[in-house]
Amino acid sequence: MNELDQRMSSRRTAELKDTGTAETDENYDLVSVLYHCLKAADACSQYVADAEDAGDEELVEFFESAREAQNRLAREARALLAERMAEAAGSSDEDA
Repeated sequence: MNELDQRMSSRRTAELKDTGTAETDENYDLVSVLYHCLKAADACSQYVADAEDAGDEELVEFFESAREAQNRLAREARALLAERMAEAAGSSDEDA
């Protein structure tokens, strides 16, 4: 098992870690992925403009594809987060 596999394995089996926030590790991770995907998509928009200015259609297509992929991942993360937040709200309503 390589070092990355060992770190991932120990992370999966570790008890819930304190993220320093009111959110679980998993929700915090989703928020992080959402943020970074949106930042990457925003950066790709600038890269598209740069490639257009350079007249490099191959790079324009590549960066547009990268932006679309980042936006798709952001939508998926947002949907998962919304689902989990709704479930959490529903379970806390039931507890009350």
